[in-house]
Parts: sequence; structure tokens; C-alpha cells
Amino acid sequence: MKVLFPTAETIVAVNRYICEQGGNPHHCYDIGKIESAVTTAFYPGSYPFTHGGIAGIAGALCFYLAQSHAFMDGNKRTAALVAIAFMNQNGLDLQYPMDEARDINALAEIIENCADGQVGKDQLITWFESHKTKLPITH
Repeated sequence: MKVLFPTAETIVAVNRYICEQGGNPHHCYDIGKIESAVTTAFYPGSYPFTHGGIAGIAGALCFYLAQSHAFMDGNKRTAALVAIAFMNQNGLDLQYPMDEARDINALAEIIENCADGQVGKDQLITWFESHKTKLPITH
């Protein structure tokens, strides 16, 4: 199973983009935290991975990135975007509900709860697994 790994530099670029879009300054406190998050999510570096399949790895990657607080701003958004992009590169996507009354989607809510320590890694992985869908094949 060939899996494409995001690099720390790519994740920094994602955060830079997110900050620019929001009009916020970009600053990476410690690229080592990002490298550690990637390494831990993709352990042991080849199939079979500790965190399971693509959705499990994406959940773990999202968890470790959100918990690392490697950036001055946009940690949760970066974690979500990197996890979804990883899934997309590997043929999967997430499908989750939007709570119109509270103006929040389920992904934002669970990542917020993850960053606050209310949701653990295994819970986030399970959430990703239960909300994964296959991307349509296009030619």
C-alpha cells in the first residue's frame, strides 16, 4: 500500500495560507512539533500503520497537529485541512452534518473539543472512520 505523507514544510505552507486568508500573521513556533505529529501519525512509516487505514491515520494526524499548537494561529484549521487533503489524496473524503442553528459543522466541533482536551485521539480516529466516504473515480 503506497501512501503519500504530508511533509512538515507542506503543513507549514497550509498554515501560512490559512493565516493569509484570515488576515492573520503566520508564525510557526516549532517545526519539530509538526515533524513529530507526522511521524507519530504514520508510525511505523509503512503499512500496516498503527492507527489503521487512511481514515484512522487522518484522524491521528488531525489529533496530533491540533494538540501540538505549533503555530501562533490556525492550528485547528490546519489540522483539519491537512487531514482532509491526506484523505483526498488517498481516495477518501469526510461527510459530516452542519448544525445550522449553532452555525457550526460537526468537524469543527469535534476538532475544537479535541484541542480543548474533551475528545481523545481514539475518539477522533473513530469519528473519522465513521464519517469517511469514497471519492468518486474520475477519468
